[in-house]
Amino acid sequence: MIHTLRLHRVLLAVVLVGNMLAFGGVDAVTRAVTAILAVILVVDLRRLPGVPRLHRAATVALAILVPVQLIPWPAVVRNLLEPGLAPFLPGGLQPLTVAPWATLEAAATLAVAGAVALTAARMASTRTGLPALLLLLGVTGALAAMLGLVTEPGLPARVLMIRDNTGGGSPYGPFVNRNHFALAMELTVPALLAVLAAAARHIRIPGEGRRAATVAILAAGSGTVIAVAALLRSGSRGGALFLAAALTVTLPLWVRRRRRTPWRRVAILAAVIGVGAVALAWYQLPALGDRFQELIALEGVDGNTRLDLWDGAVHLWHRSPVVGCGLGAFPFANGLDKPPTAQLVLRHVHNDWLELLADGGLLGGLVLLLLVGGLATALWPGRLRERRFEHRYALAAAAAALVAVGLHEAVGFGLRTPINGLLAAVWLGLVWGIAAGGTAARHGADPTGGRS
Repeated sequence: MIHTLRLHRVLLAVVLVGNMLAFGGVDAVTRAVTAILAVILVVDLRRLPGVPRLHRAATVALAILVPVQLIPWPAVVRNLLEPGLAPFLPGGLQPLTVAPWATLEAAATLAVAGAVALTAARMASTRTGLPALLLLLGVTGALAAMLGLVTEPGLPARVLMIRDNTGGGSPYGPFVNRNHFALAMELTVPALLAVLAAAARHIRIPGEGRRAATVAILAAGSGTVIAVAALLRSGSRGGALFLAAALTVTLPLWVRRRRRTPWRRVAILAAVIGVGAVALAWYQLPALGDRFQELIALEGVDGNTRLDLWDGAVHLWHRSPVVGCGLGAFPFANGLDKPPTAQLVLRHVHNDWLELLADGGLLGGLVLLLLVGGLATALWPGRLRERRFEHRYALAAAAAALVAVGLHEAVGFGLRTPINGLLAAVWLGLVWGIAAGGTAARHGADPTGGRS
């Protein structure tokens, strides 16, 4: 096993686990260290992993958008591209973004996520790297869940119970708030399920592999129970709802259409995980039920509903429909159109996709469409069923995680917590890595005869 402990794997583990435990990576020191490690990961790349065509196009569109927003333009150009913002900005040569430093910071954050995605793709394209990547995702989530459970009744505002949170907000465990914590669980529970499913297949193969498969089943099963329990105890109704919806929607990707599909075993396993998680979260379930009863209210900020916040973001987008107000600049521009929030500063619109449209305009929306299109193509059910079970389970887990994120971010902004963005980047890289394997990842020998 020593030969598998390569630099990029160790550094990726440090980035994920370190950001997870250090309050989700929100403080300046953690971000700086992460950026340095990301540079080392890029330098360590021997060659660029294969990236799907649509995602290459999304990268090109993003590479065009950032300079266009940062380059100083004359007033005539700014009046043309951002007619609703130009009257409120200084005259002369000015960039299109209303907050150049925030746009630079957003671009740097995306660059770090790109380095993490490329490293994950490098791992996922190898036989030993893929299970190691899934294990790393699962361990990261399990650690966060245990830390959240430990700090819940005590000092959730402290990082590792050592120092005060410097990121502000209303923390829950190692996160800024319950919904960001729940999003981390949504991004890691599918990895544990993929490990569990693969181990269940390996345990049916005679030989020494059964012992390792048994250990993997016990570890992944325990981690799943703890993570789901932590999600329920956090009280995030969106976390519980969207993870369940994502697993339901992607269920056909986990199993093949065969007569002998072991539905009974799947049902028993799901029941054991569900009972264990509910038992650990029992005393918090009434509070979660109360929050579900208030779901229709769509409570917002100081009497404003989310619909009010979204309406303000749409009006901000209308002010600069092509290039937006600048990536990361929403907090500095939304004062023109946001509803009254008294003394509370509105930094996000509680809808990351709508905020991207306000920040990046139609070009930002194009980046998102290309990204989603590339993922839909790579995770198409017909393609997944052609792959051997290790790759199929990993891709099904990626689909579940990304669907959950897509749904949750329509009513939240959990990806703004650095560790959640990095976890999503890992899933993106995993899809790239398996896709880059080409025919090597397809029609592989399946020692169990291809049965699910």
